[in-house]
Amino acid sequence: MNRSLLIIGVLLMVAGVFVLNQGALILTPIAELTGLASQVQTERLIVPPTLLTVSASNYSFLPVSLQGGVTAKGSLQVGNGQGIAMYVMDEANFAQWQTRHTGQVLLANPMAISYNFTITPNTTGTYFFIFDNQDTTKRVIILSIGVLENTTVVSPFIENAGFELFALGIVFFAIGAKIGRKPKPEETLEAGARCRFCHARLATGETFCPKCSRAQK
Repeated sequence: MNRSLLIIGVLLMVAGVFVLNQGALILTPIAELTGLASQVQTERLIVPPTLLTVSASNYSFLPVSLQGGVTAKGSLQVGNGQGIAMYVMDEANFAQWQTRHTGQVLLANPMAISYNFTITPNTTGTYFFIFDNQDTTKRVIILSIGVLENTTVVSPFIENAGFELFALGIVFFAIGAKIGRKPKPEETLEAGARCRFCHARLATGETFCPKCSRAQK
């Protein structure tokens, strides 16, 4: 039995269980340092396709929470190929616009029909997506919005690190349990030793006396 290998095996198994419980993401800093992680831009949907009806000579709006510095992408589809005015404003400017005062807009399209847009607000807050119908017939629109996020993707080696550590720990533990204890130096007979019974000369490391055949240990 090799105690050092047994200890290493136990530590590796404990580390494997810890990673499995906490998740492989705790190893992300190590993955980034070793080149086993990469940054991938993904789109997260924050407003799934939503149907809105805007009455004639009226407007409708949808408040959406956006994060400053984070790009949002969206699409607008107006039914029957009819256009509608679309604006995006923050809360303060929307309040001004409701009182028919001119406010600053983050995005404006006076005749949107099939419209894909991208906006990046400077500050975090609630932004109002406004649909102003100046026509005498109603408009039916579908709006969807997502945000672009940088996601760290680690290699499969890191993702499965918990299982790998635990399996490696089992291997070390099994090897440590099978390896026999090495004999101590004092247990090996030195060259020129003599039999303790008949005093015949023994070869180096010889266990039995060649003359009387008695064990020396």
